[in-house]
Amino acid sequence: MRKSGSSKPIAAWLEETKWMQLLSAEARQRVLEDAYAERHADKAFVARKGEPANSWIGVVEGLLKASEDFRSGKSLIYSGIPAGSWIGEGSVMKFAPRHYDIVAMQQSMTVHIPRATFRWLLDTSLSFNHFVLDHLNERLGQFMGMVETDRIDDPMLKLARAILSLFNPVLYPGMGSALFVSQEELGELAGLSRQRTNAAIKALETAGLVRANYGNLQILDLKALGSFARNAE
Repeated sequence: MRKSGSSKPIAAWLEETKWMQLLSAEARQRVLEDAYAERHADKAFVARKGEPANSWIGVVEGLLKASEDFRSGKSLIYSGIPAGSWIGEGSVMKFAPRHYDIVAMQQSMTVHIPRATFRWLLDTSLSFNHFVLDHLNERLGQFMGMVETDRIDDPMLKLARAILSLFNPVLYPGMGSALFVSQEELGELAGLSRQRTNAAIKALETAGLVRANYGNLQILDLKALGSFARNAE
């Protein structure tokens, strides 16, 4: 495994992931031998749409986004990808090109499981297959929700749904109760201008759902935030 400058060794980070803990000792050893880490500057491409999907990508530090730019000039963010999560399993499974760009929204570190290793795990581990199927199912639901949210004009609701999308316990385990993102990054995830993002944050604060701190957004009541996002008109 390639070394990294992370505060936590990549091997230790991998050993803490749910799917690694489901594997046999032999399988875990192969993953540790084959995995490699990369660092990415803010706004750098981690993977580009159309290129071969040669690895399954985990986020060790930072925040990524899965997005697509259209000829019309519109940019669509399919999802944010916070630390502790994985992206790109569908394209790796199908030997297909990437369907979207994966871009660092802040300085980030990723770990990559090569396609051959990923396919070997699918062929040899039933528990890994179940994990990936659950992941794909949740990802599909997330993307469908994103399409619905894109049609909403209410900035408070759009921001609430963008925040909730980062607290999916299957896709993004261990998120805690705070988002360490800037207002600009939150606005980008929600598809809002800085002005509308600021107004939406203040509205969510007034409702007692979040608290904006320097450098992070504290989620005060995730259950109530979810109820608002699902039920608000």
